[in-house]
Amino acid sequence: MIWAWMRKNLFNGPGNTLLTLITAYLLFVLGRSVLLWAFHEARWAVVPNNFRLFMVGPYPPGEVWRVWVALAVFLFAVGFSIGAVAGYARRALSLGAVLSLLVYALAWPALLPGGRMGLFAALLALFLAWLLGAGLGPRRARRLGVWVWLVGLFIALEVLAGVPSNRWGGLLLTVVATIFAVVLAFPLGLLLALGRTSRMPVISLLSTLYIELVRGVPLVTVLFLAWIMVPLFVPENFRVPQLVRGIAGFVLFAAAYLAEYVRGGLQGVPKGQWEAAWALGLSGFHTVVFVILPQAIRAVIPALIGQAIAIFKDTSLFIIIGIMDLLSMAQAVLSNPKYLGLEREVYLFVMFVYFLGAATLSYLSRRLERAMGLGSR
Repeated sequence: MIWAWMRKNLFNGPGNTLLTLITAYLLFVLGRSVLLWAFHEARWAVVPNNFRLFMVGPYPPGEVWRVWVALAVFLFAVGFSIGAVAGYARRALSLGAVLSLLVYALAWPALLPGGRMGLFAALLALFLAWLLGAGLGPRRARRLGVWVWLVGLFIALEVLAGVPSNRWGGLLLTVVATIFAVVLAFPLGLLLALGRTSRMPVISLLSTLYIELVRGVPLVTVLFLAWIMVPLFVPENFRVPQLVRGIAGFVLFAAAYLAEYVRGGLQGVPKGQWEAAWALGLSGFHTVVFVILPQAIRAVIPALIGQAIAIFKDTSLFIIIGIMDLLSMAQAVLSNPKYLGLEREVYLFVMFVYFLGAATLSYLSRRLERAMGLGSR
């Protein structure tokens, strides 16, 4: 199968074959020194020695079980959604991949407290939820999917909240911040998009001013503004956690971009859809909620997932306001005199983690697009 693909795409003619060979040679020349360094000179021991810091930061070791429980709940929701959208796997490869992960979990080195059993339980939750979502059927599963996510996020947050948020860090904080920034920014962006397209001049003007103002300034500015301004909106004796302030900045920033994506989707819905809904006697609210928005959101799913990926990567800016995200923990590791001179190893590992997260979201986005028939007639 691989050779057939290569003959079809890489060696299907003299010109294509020559271009393939030249490209392969250039990649070899450019990558040779990197590969030699990576396999013979790099000191990768810095990664496993500080794996707990990269993953959970200063989270107390005795409370790491909370992270595994939250991960299991999150993967349950992910598996349920995959089962609802994709159904049962048509190829044995998909099932084999999941089972391979389960088997690998049994031999996972305990780089985190409870690592073997925790990872096994989390992957098992993913697999069982996938089967459950596929077994319920697309309609029932998709109807329950929203509740699975809402209840799952609430349970995961309650479990993690047993430790103060100022003790969170590393990849844990990055993922939590990304999830809640996306979940909170989407409804705000939806309201802004509807407000900008509203026929009420005041609402349209205010929505437009907010969107253009936020889109016209850097994310760093919004983060600093949220850091300073959020405490002004709460009682004086209440201290707003640093993480909440940082997430608020991301929500305010991402909502403006999401609003423009949704507005583009709204403009792409044919006018006849509005007229047909009104002819059936639907009110303006029901027309928007049940007829227009589903079509608009479906059309801009790639852009929405792209914004979620951007939020995931941009959480690295938390470092400038003192929140210990994944990049901040890398800086903390490098500040240890024992690991001086290992910047390349540490930053390459951090880059790989960000790439893996972004690639996973991109893959799920493509699967969702195919399941919904986007790009096909």
